[in-house]
Amino acid sequence: MSSSLERAVGRLALWAALLAAAVPAAAKVSFTGYGSFNFTADANLRVFAPPAVLGGLPDGTHRARGFSTEAVGLFAATPVGEDADFLMDVAYRGIGGTVRELRIQYAYLDAALPGGLRLQAGKVTLPLGYYNTRRFYPFRRVELSAPLFHSALLGLPIADTGGVLSWRTGLGDLDFDARLFGVNGYGSVPSSTASFRSAALPGGLAMSNNLGSSNSNRDVAVGGQAALSRNTVWEYGVSFYRGAWDRSGERLFQILGSHLHWAPGRFDVLAEFLRLDVRGDQGMLSAFGRGDWRTHGGFLSVSGPAGSVTGRPLSAYARGELYDSGAADGSGGHELVRSAAAGLSLRVNDWITWKGEYLWVDYRVPAVSAKTLQLMGYTLTTGLVVTF
Repeated sequence: MSSSLERAVGRLALWAALLAAAVPAAAKVSFTGYGSFNFTADANLRVFAPPAVLGGLPDGTHRARGFSTEAVGLFAATPVGEDADFLMDVAYRGIGGTVRELRIQYAYLDAALPGGLRLQAGKVTLPLGYYNTRRFYPFRRVELSAPLFHSALLGLPIADTGGVLSWRTGLGDLDFDARLFGVNGYGSVPSSTASFRSAALPGGLAMSNNLGSSNSNRDVAVGGQAALSRNTVWEYGVSFYRGAWDRSGERLFQILGSHLHWAPGRFDVLAEFLRLDVRGDQGMLSAFGRGDWRTHGGFLSVSGPAGSVTGRPLSAYARGELYDSGAADGSGGHELVRSAAAGLSLRVNDWITWKGEYLWVDYRVPAVSAKTLQLMGYTLTTGLVVTF
């Protein structure tokens, strides 16, 4: 870490310590929460992959239906100073058919600093794109499901231990937001220090598993976001992330992203684009033929009014996404992520929303142990989202 960066981190830590020391004698803790519960009316998925990847699940077509708990969360917030709060979210999540986890989504001090700055220090949600910070929670979006690439591979929410420094100002009738962060960053897969992702290990395809409670090297990942907006009608922003993922601190992982959100009246349009660059990854050699690889892609989500049911507003939505990953030089095979979703959302009141969705998925990774991994099919799901 450079001396200037060390001094900046030291100043932020000092401010955090001073603000935390000013805890009121009788601080009140406020609790809110949410629950997301789904019923899969029909799932028809065709899965073809090597046994090492499937983890004992046989090749072929799989049909399923039943109830599941997507997530249950509890938010806690308490004042710790005149203009400082401590916020935390503890969530239970059901991932797939066998994995369940209880984890802290975020836990951080949110405090005002001189000069109109604001600091979040602790386990923070990174300002990468629009969806990660504004649409991750099921009660904050119209859709039932999140985009496949974000939820299954990149990870939602992208949260890590460190700090985010924010600044907001007006530019005529526009608002400008700038955020900078320094965090531990993505590391290697838990099973191999030479692999950022691994198509030969169960769970190794998901980059979300690479964010741990400690840093994997001496490198501090840095990044930020800049956004222009006008009231709540539209926002355009760009995001970036840069950090070494391997133990030696020499192999880089970078994210460049942009987003456009437009919300005229009750209509809502969100488009996000991503470019990922990974260097020296030995885990995806069998799929890409190279250790240096990149991803290009994005998604588009549109929603709007669709009438009413017994006087309650009904919304319709549609989403499509496409991501392509392959060797940085363009050679070898390509990982393909495609999905499309459409559905309805009925807002019963401020606390209860019913949703129904049809989701089509096509996911492929080539040449994994001399056999292509393919996941294709559809799901028909209804969901209940409750806030309290």
